[in-house]
Amino acid sequence: MELTPVPAALREVLSRAPQLPAERVPLAQALDRVLREPARADLDSPPFDASAMDGYALRAADAPQPLRLIGESAAGAAFPGTVGPGECVRIFTGAPVPAGADCVVKQEDTTRAGPNVRITNIGPSGAFIRRRGENRRTGDILVPAGTRLGPPELAALASAGVTQPSVTLRPRVAHVVTGNELVAPDRTPAGAQIRDSNSALIAALVAHHGGELTAHAHLPDDLAPAQAALAALPEHDVLLISGGASLGDHDFARPALTALGYTLHFQQVNLRPGKPLVFASRGDRLAFALPGNPVSHWVTFNLFVAPLLQKLATGLDAGPTRLRGRLAPGGPLPPPDARQTIWPARVALVDGEPHVTLLTLASSGDSSGLVGANALVPLPANGLDPAQPIEFIDCS
Repeated sequence: MELTPVPAALREVLSRAPQLPAERVPLAQALDRVLREPARADLDSPPFDASAMDGYALRAADAPQPLRLIGESAAGAAFPGTVGPGECVRIFTGAPVPAGADCVVKQEDTTRAGPNVRITNIGPSGAFIRRRGENRRTGDILVPAGTRLGPPELAALASAGVTQPSVTLRPRVAHVVTGNELVAPDRTPAGAQIRDSNSALIAALVAHHGGELTAHAHLPDDLAPAQAALAALPEHDVLLISGGASLGDHDFARPALTALGYTLHFQQVNLRPGKPLVFASRGDRLAFALPGNPVSHWVTFNLFVAPLLQKLATGLDAGPTRLRGRLAPGGPLPPPDARQTIWPARVALVDGEPHVTLLTLASSGDSSGLVGANALVPLPANGLDPAQPIEFIDCS
């Protein structure tokens, strides 16, 4: 069976992924969602000339003479009158500069005796006044469409009164795990049984990459009941099948997907670990059969499923982020292989530079060997030169 090169496989995956529709959600539920329309300022910011200091507002021309205190301007409580000749107003940070005043003098540069104020240092003209609209003008774009919303972006939306932003629907992911040998993590395996770690791994990866796990099931290694269970899954955009991707007598992913009307676009990838990866589609619904071993799961998810979820949310064809760093000394190198090897690694900053440590894995079934993994390293056919920078894929 033909092995699809990794770049070609990724292009195939992304070419099948439409951007999902939009919905409006309360601002408190918009974290990590993708904004679909630009958020614009509905007011100038600041909406008035505001003081940048605690001090006194006055006419600069009157600074050399004693001034009479006539009132106070505080945040949320503006002085209602006008500052005239020989007058000043006590003012606080963020408060509107009163009419008639053209400067603010910070309180450290003043002396006060009752209602009388003297200026000891006038400072530069216009200092300590934030002018109306200097942060932004009405109509300015605060957050562009396509932005994934983090805490700063939510704060910007709130400042513009955007309380129901339009965001892309979360990709709905259905996950089924296969294998008669699997038992739940809270059970003690007996005989030929092992605990299911892939379900926890997939659930965490889906959530981390902005998806919503809408269904989960454990299927037997039996085509007919597995096919019926797949057909009965609730609505979803992406189907992930853990295991059953190989060509063994008990691997049902290919025949089940075909029977359900999916078109298989590739069935093996030139990749170690992760060779028996299947990708299929039926209309806008997309499906992967992931190799059953946990390390292969982690590698193939980061290389293919994560970019797919990103494409569904943003509409952008963006592969995994590739960076450069230094190979940490002393780390073991995997043995050579004819396939493209992309190996799990741990990246840490040392003196501001990424240092990359290849993880030691007993096998692709070694889920504990993934502890600390936050990157993937494509290994060149001629090996890595520790003296040269290396490329890594950010999986953090």
